[in-house]
Amino acid sequence: MAAAALAAFAAVGSLVPHFLALPNLLNVVRQSSIIAVCAVGMTSVIVIKGIDLSYSGLLAFCPMIAGLMMLGGVGVAPSLAAGAAAGVLMGLFNGFMVAQLAVPAFITTLVVGQICEGLALLMNGGRSIGGFPDSYVFIGNGALLGVPISDYLMVAFLLVGFFVQRKTPLGNHIFAFGGNDGVLRQEGVDVKRVQLFVYGFSGFCVAVAGLLLSAQLDTVHPTQGDAYQLDAIAACIIGGVDMAGGSGSVPLAVVGALVIGCLRNVLDLLGVHPFMQNVLVGTIIIVIVFMSGQVRRRNAMATRGTL
Repeated sequence: MAAAALAAFAAVGSLVPHFLALPNLLNVVRQSSIIAVCAVGMTSVIVIKGIDLSYSGLLAFCPMIAGLMMLGGVGVAPSLAAGAAAGVLMGLFNGFMVAQLAVPAFITTLVVGQICEGLALLMNGGRSIGGFPDSYVFIGNGALLGVPISDYLMVAFLLVGFFVQRKTPLGNHIFAFGGNDGVLRQEGVDVKRVQLFVYGFSGFCVAVAGLLLSAQLDTVHPTQGDAYQLDAIAACIIGGVDMAGGSGSVPLAVVGALVIGCLRNVLDLLGVHPFMQNVLVGTIIIVIVFMSGQVRRRNAMATRGTL
């Protein structure tokens, strides 16, 4: 698989002008950092057999709060904290509705996303805001030792997500919940707390991604998150996160985000319209889900054949 990916990467580089140029590759990674941070949060949600469709709204709502505060004279740090806190609170609300009230995650998160997008529109009359402090814009566009700050944030979230999933009891509970939540309940684990954490962490990740996006653009638009929700889910699927739950890797989801970033960059270099890009990315998701389903069925049949 790795050899095939490298071969495809080299082939694309030889066919698409300027794709392998270092400035372009650095730009791809910088742009992919938004999708990658979202994918870190989405991975655990899918692992517990959930879904979070509030991303499109939160990616605008959280930075709109922070942006209006900064333009109102509040310091950058308190504004960032408020934006991140809004994401956590909305994520916890998603978790509460799903875990405590048994409302399907699809419905809950879709509605919360619509509410957040509506609030982002109302907060500034449907208009964009911009002209933020230089220290904030530096987070999205600055570099340290030649590496964009956004890349450091992406790696930091990758490491945190990996540590939680693979090195903590909570991570074991997340995978156990996705595999068989009934067994987890029999062991006395409070599965509702597991769900609350997963959705709360998901909200935090998407809030940070939204803040990073607005720092890169030096603007916040009330509908700026629409294009990233599909990409976050696609990154997880390309990274091998099982939509049936119980299996998924944060590092591979981040790799999936980089693949999406490369794909969109190639399509941009080839002059493909953004609308058509969504068609192509959606088609890739369908194909990969179909193929993963075929692999699961084949493995299940092979397992039954050995019994």
